[in-house]
Formats: sequence, structure tokens, C-alpha cells
Amino acid sequence: MRSINWSFYFVVAAIVGIVAGYVLTLLFRPGLLPPILRLGGLVEPTTVLLLGTDVVYNDGPGKKADSAAFSGRSDTILVARLDPIRNSITVLQIPRDTQVHISGYGTQKVNAANAIGGPLAARHVVSELLGLPINHFVVLNVQGLVKAVDEVGGVTVQVPKRMQYMDWTAKLKIDLEPGWHTLTGNQSMGFVRYRHDALGDIGRVQRQELFMRAAMDKALNPESWSHLPKLMDLSRQFVYTDMNEGDLLRLANFVRVVPKKNQQLVMLPGNFSGTGDWVCDESDIRQVVARLLGQDWQKPISADVRLAIENNSHYQGLGRRVARMMQAKGYNVVVVKDSPSREMLLRGQGTGAGLADRTRIIAQRANPQEAELVKADLQVNGEVVTASIGDILSSVTIVAGDDLEPIAGSETAAGR
Repeated sequence: MRSINWSFYFVVAAIVGIVAGYVLTLLFRPGLLPPILRLGGLVEPTTVLLLGTDVVYNDGPGKKADSAAFSGRSDTILVARLDPIRNSITVLQIPRDTQVHISGYGTQKVNAANAIGGPLAARHVVSELLGLPINHFVVLNVQGLVKAVDEVGGVTVQVPKRMQYMDWTAKLKIDLEPGWHTLTGNQSMGFVRYRHDALGDIGRVQRQELFMRAAMDKALNPESWSHLPKLMDLSRQFVYTDMNEGDLLRLANFVRVVPKKNQQLVMLPGNFSGTGDWVCDESDIRQVVARLLGQDWQKPISADVRLAIENNSHYQGLGRRVARMMQAKGYNVVVVKDSPSREMLLRGQGTGAGLADRTRIIAQRANPQEAELVKADLQVNGEVVTASIGDILSSVTIVAGDDLEPIAGSETAAGR
């Protein structure tokens, strides 16, 4: 009688088990796999320039909007670094009024580059500004945003204040009440285009970051994945890129499984010039690009951190108490105020649903190390968010929740 080679069957069973486990994980829990093992995903870091164009009008009578044009000025300028080695996405947002040099045109706002020379010129200008090679470009027609948002059933954001005026450039009526809303496509376009506030374009950049974070949360929800085929169809009409559909699918497959903690959105730091343009310091650019590439910067110390504190708790006066506590630890507190949610509540425009039990620490300038230092000194289990959605004067913003009440002292304090 022939003996059974159990070793052979054991090896075959092990291989079948590994393959089956890989396939099931790839289909149902791809985020558990290292990026390099995800079929159809990225295998090396990729940097992409994303441009959202302004409305372009035909030259004929009546000047109708050309819904298929990609040659307008770029209202939104993003540089996305997708890194499968670190399993991370970092998005750098460049204000449209940032001063740059465009060959043959001198000093211009960066949003003019696409209108002057198309996406190749825009990619060159942004690459020169950052000192960073950019692999690909994607240009989104403004109507593509409207269609994409409507396709996924809207995007939920907190509107920080009353937003109402007529955007004649886009022939768009912007009419939004403060509070939480699930925005339609047209409402979303109004939210990201609105510019009538004290910060001008920088205020718009901050709202675009709020919208992008909400849109990414929606996109990462498994319920939204069924919309991917339709979104790919929309991309054929409203997206112009140097990548093919396979490349776009690889990007989409990578993005949808990157954990939220590894997603960073940040604005290119700078200051307003006398003309209102955004001017960037070369040292700030080098630091942001180093962090974009995942490189460590110098170890932070409290004296170098400029803190803004927003009271988003149920306790009046908590912001001032947190400020005194952090000043005692050596921090430079530049502003203390109520959060937009609390201000709406005090004006009778909210229900308190936006107030938080848990503190958030916002790294304004792609500086999570500084935010982690603040978190450690606060001694709370708060969430660290890398995004330029805090106070523009700060490098780190503390959005104080109820969990800081027992830590910040119990003395009575009026105001924020």
C-alpha cells in the first residue's frame, strides 16, 4: 500500500489557506494589508497636483458658461502626496492668491498659471515654488464638483456663519444658514467659493479644508464605494489629467483604505502682503515640504509654539483657564475665543449639539510634533488633527472640550 505524503498535502493546504485569506482580506478588509500587497494599488510614493478651475465663458453672444472647459484660473490648488510606504495621504493646499514667478509674466498669483499655460505650466510653477517634483496633474471642472456631490448624496459639513450673496462669476446664489447641513452639489460649490469675510481667500481655503475632510469621510464610508463606477464616468467628462483610468483607479483604491489618522490636510503657511496677496517664506516652505515627504524636523519646544484656544465646551470661561495653564507651561498664547459652534449657541442659532466632550488639538502648519507636545502638556486624550482649520494666527489651536474642565482648574472665570 502506497504511503500518503502528508507533507505535500499540508503545504498545499497552507498555500490555499494563505491565498484564500489574502483574497478575502483584499475584498472585505483591504486596510489590513500593507499597501504594497494590495492588488491594483500604489507601489511607490506619488505626488499629484489637483486644480479646481474657475468658470470659463464662451466668447459668443450671451457669454454662456462652458461646462467642459479646463482653461480657467484655478480656484483650488492642492498638492497630494500618496505614500504607500507610510500608508499615508498628505494634502497641501496652496492659496490661490499666493505670489509666484511665472516665466515671461513676472510676479503673478499662482491661480493664473493654469489660465496662462494650462496644467503643465501650473505643475511647473508649483513644483518650482515648493522645490518638489510633481508626478501628475488632475484638473477638475467646477461643474464636476456639483455632479460628484449629488452622485454620493451630498456632503455633511458645519456651516460656521450666515453665508449669503450672489456669485456673479459662477452665476451662483449662495444662501446657507449656520449649523450642520448635508449640502447638495450647488450648495457645496457655494460653500467652497464663498469669500466675503475678513480673511478673504484664506477663509475660503479653510472652508475648502473643512469640506475636503468631510468629503473624504464620506468617500471612505463603504456605502459610498458603490458610486465609484458612476464617479469614473463623471471623470471622463469633467476631469482632465495625464493619467489613464487604471492610474486613477489605483489612486482611488489606495485612498479609500488609508486610516483617518494617516490623513493630513494643511495650508501652505505665509502672510498677507500690502496688496492682500499671500507671501510665503522659504524656510516655512522647506519645513512644510519636509513634513509632506515624511521627514522629521527639529524637536519642538513650548516657547516656539503659538497657541490659539477656542472654547468649544459647555463651560463658560474654560478658554481663559486653559490659556493661563498653558502660559504657565511656557507657551505663547496668541488668542482666546469661543469656537464657531459656541458663538452660534450664544446667539441662539444652535442647539449645543456642536459642543464637544473631547478636546481637539489642530496642527496648523503640518506640525503634528508640536500638536503632540501640546497634547502631552494638556494631559488629555484629545484628538490631534493636522489641518489649517484653526485660528490663522496660531501654529497650534486647542479646541477645548468638556474633558479639560477638571484639568484647567475650578476657579470662576467670566467670558470665554
